[in-house]
Order: sequence, then C-alpha cells, then structure tokens
Amino acid sequence: MWGELATSFQNGNPYVIAIFIVGFLATVMLIERLIMLQFVFNINFGKFLSNLRKTVGAEDLDRAMSLCKSTSRTSLPKIALRALESAETDPTTVRGTIEEETIEFLPRLEARLNILPAFATLVMMIGILGTIDAIWAAFHSIDVLDTAKKQATLAQGIAASLNPAAMGILVCMVVLGGHQLIRGAALRLTERVHHGVAVLSNLLVPAETAYIPMAVAAAPGGADTGSQATASADVSDENMTAQGGANDALDDTTVEDIKDEEEII
Repeated sequence: MWGELATSFQNGNPYVIAIFIVGFLATVMLIERLIMLQFVFNINFGKFLSNLRKTVGAEDLDRAMSLCKSTSRTSLPKIALRALESAETDPTTVRGTIEEETIEFLPRLEARLNILPAFATLVMMIGILGTIDAIWAAFHSIDVLDTAKKQATLAQGIAASLNPAAMGILVCMVVLGGHQLIRGAALRLTERVHHGVAVLSNLLVPAETAYIPMAVAAAPGGADTGSQATASADVSDENMTAQGGANDALDDTTVEDIKDEEEII
C-alpha cells in the first residue's frame, strides 16, 4: 500500500496531492497548538499560586507584580498582574478586571481547534472523490481495449483508484487523533486557569459590606420607632376593650326591653 501511495504521489495524482497539502496544513496547526498549550500558556500553577499567596499575604504588591512578570506574560500571570494593578489603584475594580482578562484569555486556548475536524472531513471527501473518479476512468478505458487486456487493465485501474481513499483515511485518522489530544490539553489548561482565577478572587477582591435590614439596624431613631409602635398597639387594645364593653351594655339593654314588653302583653 505504501509503495502504491508513493507511486501515485510521484505520478502527480491531483487527489493525492490535494490530500497531502490539506494534511500538511493540519499538521502545522497541530504543532502550533501543541507549542502554545504546552510551552507558552502552561506554567507551574501550583508553585505560582503558592508564591502569590505568600506575597499578597505579606501585603507586598510590588513583589507580587514582579513574580507575575517573571513567570509569564500571558495565561494566569497576566490576569494576576492586571488584578494586582487594579488592587493598587482601586480595589473595587478588581473583580471586574479579573473577569475581563479571563474572558479575553480563555478563547485563545481553543483557537483554531474547530478547524481540524473540518480538515479531517475534507481529506476524507477528497479521497472518496478521487476513488470514484479513478474507477470511472478505469471502466471507460476498457471499452477500446481487446478482451485479453480488459481484465488486467480493469484490475490495475481499481487498485490504483483505492490510493486516494487510503491516503484520505490515513490523514483523517492522524488529524482526528491529534485534535483529541490537543483538545484534552486545552480543557485541562482551562480548568487550571479557572482554579487560579478563583484563588485570585479570594486573595484580592475586597469583602463586600453585609446588608443590614432597617428593622434590626441600630439607628438613633430605632428606640422611638419601637415606642411609637408599642403605644399604637396599646391604644388599639384600649379601643377594642371599650368597643366590646359598649356592645355588652347594648346587648343587656335589649334583653331587658324584650322582657318588659312580654309582661305588658
């Protein structure tokens, strides 16, 4: 099979050449993503966060900024540097700064990864199209040949037509396998960045002021309000008692009048 593929490439088969070009582009993209994820964005997150906790705990922001600059100029150290600058100027803007930098950075981890499955599908389709084209050419070529040569020519044509499909399948397998590996690395790096962002928020975001309801707040007029409420309740109780006594008196008078009318009759 490998010899047939090499022969097809040397003979200038357009489908095999097209598959090779697309596969080369996909390979370059895989290598570029691998370098970025493993050697540019990836750092020793545990060591970096440990040193950052120590410097921020000692309230040495200048040293913390120097740590971020010396570690990396991208990824989590860049987010931490922007957050430290905000904490030094205006602590209330730290949370917003962390969110903005995180949203700006995370899409860079999966940049161009969605193109790789498209390349894999493309090389597969090119290989199938090349096989169909070669089979048609083989069948059309035997019409002008003698009976003795038809079988040999048809067999050679069908064997050669499988080369584009085989090349497309091989390149597709390599691209899809590399895509899964690179995507897994990107997901792991995303989880580490999220963890680092949570640590930054706990270290640098100031504690928010707790909300105290007005009813339980120790305000200067709180005692007066309570006294007024108590006085209103007492007045209401007195009114209800007086009204009840009046109703009882009215009921007694009505009963006596009814008894007098019965004696007269």
